[in-house]
Amino acid sequence: MTAEKVGNLLKVFETIDARGWEPPQPMMRVVETLDRLPRGQKIVMLLHCEPRPLFRLLTNNGFHYRCRYLPEGHFEVTIWHAADTLASSENLA
Repeated sequence: MTAEKVGNLLKVFETIDARGWEPPQPMMRVVETLDRLPRGQKIVMLLHCEPRPLFRLLTNNGFHYRCRYLPEGHFEVTIWHAADTLASSENLA
């Protein structure tokens, strides 16, 4: 199962609508929320720009993510524990 499919199956823990927020507010808020994110759930973040610095932080700290541009004119970043992807892959074996 691909990481993107795993991300689609997880329950939303919190949605952070950071459209219009100034840096570093979105990054600070998502980092605080990552500390509380339970396994098997995800964070959905809405932003007016692609948060490239966030992607390295997520990867280095054991999270997977999907970022996509929506027709409404903003980005949606979905974040979950990398271990959830691994667990889903093992269940298919």
